[in-house]
Amino acid sequence: MPQERLEALQRKHSMLSALIEREESLPAANESYVRQLKRQKLMIKDILSGIRDDLMDEARERQQTYGRA
Repeated sequence: MPQERLEALQRKHSMLSALIEREESLPAANESYVRQLKRQKLMIKDILSGIRDDLMDEARERQQTYGRA
């Protein structure tokens, strides 16, 4: 489950990056829209970081419990 969510969030993060880049390339970029996209992108980045941290913690716990394999 966490892996699928991680991948979905990574895709959304990439999509937001592309949208931001496209919007900023316009002569009359909508700054309000760009700020909204950047906020969403940052929120997803924070969620991704939390998921990765959780996965690393789980891996460390497994290593300590079962030893190095």
